[in-house]
Amino acid sequence: MDIYFLLLLVHIVGTVLGVGGATMIEVHLNKALRDSKMDTVERDFLGSDFLITRVGMFLALVSGIGFIVTYAVNDQLFRLDNGMFWAKMLIFVIIMVNAYLLHVHKIGLYWGSAFSFISWWTVLIFGMFLTNGIRFLPTDTLLSCAALMALYGITVVIGARILHALRERMKMSSGSDAQTTA
Repeated sequence: MDIYFLLLLVHIVGTVLGVGGATMIEVHLNKALRDSKMDTVERDFLGSDFLITRVGMFLALVSGIGFIVTYAVNDQLFRLDNGMFWAKMLIFVIIMVNAYLLHVHKIGLYWGSAFSFISWWTVLIFGMFLTNGIRFLPTDTLLSCAALMALYGITVVIGARILHALRERMKMSSGSDAQTTA
């Protein structure tokens, strides 16, 4: 089996687990926060979601490093001359830092959740583009990376607002459901 194929397979599995875990964290978190109390079942679901996301992060990290080492060993460092690649790597670093900050309670749910959710989906989309050889501003790696990171930053801000609005809406609908049943 070709090392590139193996690395790509592991990387795809890691990214899919990360995206799936981050998505399920949002689903389960919104359900848990609806009544502002988290019971043991909700906590267990979130624990499983976090585990899946961490496994995805580990697989994506190991395979990403594997790609860089393989490119260096095979004199193919030209593959790294792509702004989308570097934007994807920076966003992956943000995922890891954000996960740590969430773990030690140094970032709030508003931003931590948005960074996690939007970052994993962005890594997935950028990975699809990279796999298909699509470049953004192909003549300038640094400008391409900077433009993609600016777009990512805007997306995180919009995503944070949308996720917050969804949580508020869920809380309001939960409150009206409680009044209807009382």
